[in-house]
Amino acid sequence: MIGPSWRSRAVQALLGPNRSPLVPAQLWTGWLDASGQLIAMSGLPVSHEAFGPVSDGVANTTPLDCGVAGEGWAIAGVGLFDAADGALLVAATLSSVVTPDEGDPLTFDPGALTFRVSA
Repeated sequence: MIGPSWRSRAVQALLGPNRSPLVPAQLWTGWLDASGQLIAMSGLPVSHEAFGPVSDGVANTTPLDCGVAGEGWAIAGVGLFDAADGALLVAATLSSVVTPDEGDPLTFDPGALTFRVSA
């Protein structure tokens, strides 16, 4: 358990401009199904500078382009990975499963993607 006053700081150690030097400088997005398994990587990098502090975590402060949907996807979450074909660092669950059409753009408006430490 992480105490309430340290939750946002703990996530900021992984994501955000002031992250720990142990975390890779570049992150990559990937789409997850309801069981948390990888559907596909987006192929697009995400900068740490795209995130800023919020209560208990961080949220994107700029729009995020996360590629386009593939055929038959049922997206339940998004993950940030340490490389384009790497290991999962953190994941966020979507509020509901999204079933986009093939080729639909997958984006997050500012503030729409939040990574938090659970209470």
